[in-house]
Amino acid sequence: MTRQPALLGETRLISPHRSSLRLAAFGIACALLACVLAACGSTKEDKTSSKSPGNASAFPVTISHRFGTMTIKQLPKRVVAIGGGDMETAISLGVDPVIGADWFGYTKTRSWVKKALKGAPAPELVGTTQLPYEKIAAANPDLILYVNSLNDAAVYHKLAEIAPTIAASASVKNAYGVPWPDQLATIAKATGTTQRARTVLADTNAIIDKAKKENPEFQGKTITAGVFTNNSTSVWFPSDPRMQLLQQLGFKVNRQISKLDNGSFYVTLSDEQLQLMNADLIFLAARDAAGKVVKAVTDNKVFHALSTVRAGHVAYWPGPGVVNTNTEGGEFSSALSIGGPLGIAYSVPKLIPMLRGALESKKATE
Repeated sequence: MTRQPALLGETRLISPHRSSLRLAAFGIACALLACVLAACGSTKEDKTSSKSPGNASAFPVTISHRFGTMTIKQLPKRVVAIGGGDMETAISLGVDPVIGADWFGYTKTRSWVKKALKGAPAPELVGTTQLPYEKIAAANPDLILYVNSLNDAAVYHKLAEIAPTIAASASVKNAYGVPWPDQLATIAKATGTTQRARTVLADTNAIIDKAKKENPEFQGKTITAGVFTNNSTSVWFPSDPRMQLLQQLGFKVNRQISKLDNGSFYVTLSDEQLQLMNADLIFLAARDAAGKVVKAVTDNKVFHALSTVRAGHVAYWPGPGVVNTNTEGGEFSSALSIGGPLGIAYSVPKLIPMLRGALESKKATE
């Protein structure tokens, strides 16, 4: 499996055969997919099944995806969630997976996820640098979620040999590019929770719509967003979950960055390309555990020569070194990057002041 530049620097969630592809989402292939929880010893009680609030009468159901179709014959009771944000989305629907994968390979249940479990046992978390297929098989799943992922055919087919597995729609071209409403609808259909999904969708959209309405200054402003990690800057394409949210809030993507689309969710820029970042606002994951902008960024004369930076329109937030820490910054970074109903509900109230402050600022907030 591989990591992805996901949240901050580079590694996001899972990717079996490509190393470093996702935290460009948080900072570029940063290695966020970490150790298998079982390897460290799980402290959770064993589960005999997932919580299954779905409608059994909705089955059988057939779902079409990029690798074909999959028929789920009856209400799943043992769900394994491997795609980025698949576990959190399932939990928002009241489905409690027996095994889940954190986008960054974090081995503890995030506080904002634990709250949604409402006291139910948390899923066993597994690492994804190398998917533990034997452990997944041993869990005896009757459904595997590989929806928001690298779209890796080899990984999909290995999972499908274990249990019915659903992947992203054929229309999804970029890795980890499934819009959260589509992810929600797909997982709901597979788990018989479509009715519940309508409520979750409405509640989540209400959070976004309220923030958008209260901040009309966001409308039409261009934004470049990404992460600094491994001494390089990576920026996200419109398909990235964080960019999707920023667009829902009213921002427009930086077309100069979009032109570099390579089928991933991010691209790494050389110093010579940094001028492409100029926009009304730059949103960069580059703060360390102490809350300071990392020295490599503050010392980068090319970056600080950008007109956007000189005008002070930069919002810095916790980077790759913070996302897997048990801190407020780690919670925010993980929630924003993983997104979906749970991540959006937690991160948006904290995100809005950052964006507003950077737009209003006349001096870089470092």
